[in-house]
Amino acid sequence: MGKANISAVFKANIKTVFDVVADFSKYPDFLPEVKKVTVIEDAGEDKKLIEMQLQVMKTIKYQIWVFKTPPDHLSWKFHKGEVFKDNSGSWKLTDMGNNTTKVDYEITAKFGLLVPSMIEKTLIEVNLPSMIQAYKKRAESL
Repeated sequence: MGKANISAVFKANIKTVFDVVADFSKYPDFLPEVKKVTVIEDAGEDKKLIEMQLQVMKTIKYQIWVFKTPPDHLSWKFHKGEVFKDNSGSWKLTDMGNNTTKVDYEITAKFGLLVPSMIEKTLIEVNLPSMIQAYKKRAESL
């Protein structure tokens, strides 16, 4: 099982950061590995089942339940998928004042037996810093 976390400070207010993190439909616009996001089930404003399609060495599809607690928390829990056996995590946002937000991101993932360790490492550890920078750039540009 892979686990990773990262923290960063964004020069954007907490509402803007939350809106960027919570708007899955826009992920393909600024995250190159995300090819498609589909809402499978809308269980209310704060709970949705979404399907993500990623391109990381190969196409990967999986579904997660997303739980929103505006303005400072978003979490997800694995539902089903082709490669993952588990994928859960969270975004925790802290208003630092002066239009800045501290971002704490955490992910835990477990992969099927046939997933090469190189893909696992790429998905969990290698892409994390560049992914956070993409969110930061997006939030700070709004």
